[in-house]
Amino acid sequence: MHAQPLHPLDAIVVDAQIARLPKVDLHIHQEWSPRLDRVLARRTGHLAYDWRSWVEQLMATTPPGMPRLRQLATIHPASKAADSTTEHVIARLEDLFREAAQDGAVLVEVRLGDDTIVRPDCLHAFREAERRVQQHYPQFHAEAIAILRQLHEPHHREHIVHACFRAAAEGLRGLDFLYEPYDTEADWTPIYHIAERATAVGLGITAHAGEFSRANLHAAVRTPGLTRLGHAVHAARHPDVLEQLAQRGITVECCLSCNVVLGAVETYDKHPIQQFRAAGVPVVLGTDDPVQVCTTIGREYAIAHMLGLGVADLLAMTRTAIDVAFTTVARRTQLQTAVRAWNATN
Repeated sequence: MHAQPLHPLDAIVVDAQIARLPKVDLHIHQEWSPRLDRVLARRTGHLAYDWRSWVEQLMATTPPGMPRLRQLATIHPASKAADSTTEHVIARLEDLFREAAQDGAVLVEVRLGDDTIVRPDCLHAFREAERRVQQHYPQFHAEAIAILRQLHEPHHREHIVHACFRAAAEGLRGLDFLYEPYDTEADWTPIYHIAERATAVGLGITAHAGEFSRANLHAAVRTPGLTRLGHAVHAARHPDVLEQLAQRGITVECCLSCNVVLGAVETYDKHPIQQFRAAGVPVVLGTDDPVQVCTTIGREYAIAHMLGLGVADLLAMTRTAIDVAFTTVARRTQLQTAVRAWNATN
């Protein structure tokens, strides 16, 4: 355990074994604007947006919970116009993949937003970015899932759903539902209908729920085909929800740094990741919005180690992540074989 409360911006010394571990990130958003801003800044020699200062100010001046989450969505240092070319989409995805691969990631599952998933070149760009990174990190793999926000009127929402189903034929692997209202109970009936159709075409199902309150946890668990939950922090405060997650084997995607930055938990030491494990709930790690909250998947594994997870625990978590990832049988087998080989030689 860390002697003093660790701040999300603190430098940490990463144990050599933890640094070498094969890692999986099952909860990461594409962050199209912050990523593209970094790419363009490098190309032009300008400074990218200062997210470290932003995090400091956010945590010092904005109440935790939804106010911070809303602030997260207000800053777009790169414009939509700049993101209009296929090469720029490839470049920002390549930036994401390369950062993860450098930290030892063997798999990342990236959430693509509405504007990206409706592009006809979406999956082509995704695979080209993966190919470029694999030239230097052959162990690295990536899968695409779509995040479906229930903010649109039904006709537009259906347009996005159809785009997801078309993309499924090209390699989209899953849907992540993010419902509004997010921190109070919502009507999930439209979600259930979409999820039934999505599972019929082979898409995996996860959902954001329980980040800032208990709201929507029970509704999310009832989603057809759901096998994972993003955040679910408040599930740990309610034994009935914990029991339901454990009984159904629903995996919680824990995003330690983002949960602290946005105020879902006050400090890392108060994160319920160990409560989930003690209750028999499978857990995996994710970075959520790593550019904006100044983290990487390597840092998240290192923080989990500080919270009491040993090397064997973290390696088991990587294996769990591969088991529950939205990927092909062949890729899952390949990744598990690689992890076993790593363990045999380390």
